Amino acid sequence: MVNKKLATLLGLAVLLGQTTLLSNLFAQADSQILNDTAFNNASSVQVASVTNHTEVASTDVLLNGSHAKSRKIPDIFTINQGEGRLPIIIQVLPQDEDTASLFVNGSEILRYKGEVAGLNAYSRAKMAATKLNSMMVIDSATADSIKPALVNNNPILEMGGVTLLSIDAESAKAAGETPEKLAFSAANRLRRVLGENVLNASAYPQFTASAHAPTYKSTGRVQHGEASWYGPGFHGRRTASGTRYNMYEMTAAHRTLPFGTLVRVTNHHNKKTCVVKITDRGPYVHGRIIDLSKGAAQAIGMSGTAKVTLEIVSGG
Repeated sequence: MVNKKLATLLGLAVLLGQTTLLSNLFAQADSQILNDTAFNNASSVQVASVTNHTEVASTDVLLNGSHAKSRKIPDIFTINQGEGRLPIIIQVLPQDEDTASLFVNGSEILRYKGEVAGLNAYSRAKMAATKLNSMMVIDSATADSIKPALVNNNPILEMGGVTLLSIDAESAKAAGETPEKLAFSAANRLRRVLGENVLNASAYPQFTASAHAPTYKSTGRVQHGEASWYGPGFHGRRTASGTRYNMYEMTAAHRTLPFGTLVRVTNHHNKKTCVVKITDRGPYVHGRIIDLSKGAAQAIGMSGTAKVTLEIVSGG
């Protein structure tokens, strides 16, 4: 049986009209059925060839179940890894006028926000996609060399000891993280989607130190009840606030709190806490008071539902 990752890539190829890629994927699907462990057991990425696709279309772009209206389908870099291995697809997808995301194999690696040094979000995301493609093909760099680093005290992602992309303050703020933490989390997202083990936080204290965490002040408004979470089925879709849902960001849905409200959520079972931003409406199941993103649920050690305390906070 073809796995979900391959099914997603096949669907993406059909939607984008990539007939060459489609035939390649079907061929590799046959190979995968015969040897299903070929891709998952790879310790590092060894590339063979690359194709750069540019198309113009008037239809919506579909990725991770979401629709994003765009007249131009962004360039797609397809890195073929050889027989029995799935290709790596690198894509840049505009989210709105000042936001664009870098995707690898259908997973969002980094969302760029605003203008930096005269470059808009789409331009910066496209530069990162081009550099990643170049590093993996021309320089034959492997995924196990991806890690966060500091250059002149500015956080970056490096690959093979060379700067892959820079982390700017505006994008980090939009993600609700410090630039250092965003560099670390983006590195692990990219490593994971390319089949590598994630980095241990204890080995990168300068990127994960609590000293960099924002401070919040309680407003005294508290609510108690049951929390749930929502993830893959909604990833990439528009929320009630108009933003695009990213299940890895620290966000949540609440029935009545204004959009943008910051809420500290405490798990009664283990006392773990996290701060989320209200961006959506729900949950609508009786007795539940908040629907957390997947990232927020993981942060407080919640796998299903949990009894929680909600505390409205200010600051950040």
